[in-house]
Amino acid sequence: MKGKIIFEIFVFPVVLFSMVFGFVWVKLDVITREWALITAFLFVLVMGSMVFFLARILEKHGYRKSDIKRIGEILEEHWDEPWDSGYLKHDVQECIAHHLIIWGLLSTSLLWFHDVFFAIMAFVGLAFLMVVMYPIFVTMVVWILALPLYFLKSRRAEDAFEFIAETSLVSTLAIPVIWVVSSYISTKNYPEDVLRMFNAVVRNAEGFLILSILNALFGFLGIYLSRRVGGRILAIIMLSIAVAMLFTVWSILRI
Repeated sequence: MKGKIIFEIFVFPVVLFSMVFGFVWVKLDVITREWALITAFLFVLVMGSMVFFLARILEKHGYRKSDIKRIGEILEEHWDEPWDSGYLKHDVQECIAHHLIIWGLLSTSLLWFHDVFFAIMAFVGLAFLMVVMYPIFVTMVVWILALPLYFLKSRRAEDAFEFIAETSLVSTLAIPVIWVVSSYISTKNYPEDVLRMFNAVVRNAEGFLILSILNALFGFLGIYLSRRVGGRILAIIMLSIAVAMLFTVWSILRI
């Protein structure tokens, strides 16, 4: 059982992500010996970071950091837990996946630009763009999850409102900072492939900021008005905000 757990949790993800990114690397057809050595070095660094964060995850779940040496045994004890956030098995798998994705993206950027600095900048630009575009995902959660749960009078609607409110507040605070940094970087004499993502942030940040504010407003109103305002009035308010989100998304896509 322990060997199966080690394979599924550690070995299989490494093989899977290596195959996925390897396909991309082969398609780019510009692999060099220097790049391969740097990619191997990056993998070692990522593995070191992964061990550090896995030790912190164990500590979060009541173990000691030194118990990382017997993480296979510990996972075996938690193997029947549901794969949900907050459970040890989920947190461990999520940590491993995030590290492998970062390694693959950094290696791919390095292969594309042949320069460590530009590879890192391209990775930062991609991360900035993903954060700025996060309100699109939240808008999907509003229409696919939150509104149906609310109209069905499900108790889980409150959880959806809380998720939307908290994450949208974070993105609302993060987008202006990313906007300012991207505006500065976009003035630099970097390769066009690097600047493309920062320019996309600058062009669309205002619309995404408005969308994030609407998302946050939707979530907080759902939390604090659900017990204070009549159901019909609140439904009209929430639906109006959700429709405003769609118009905002439409205006962003038309740019």
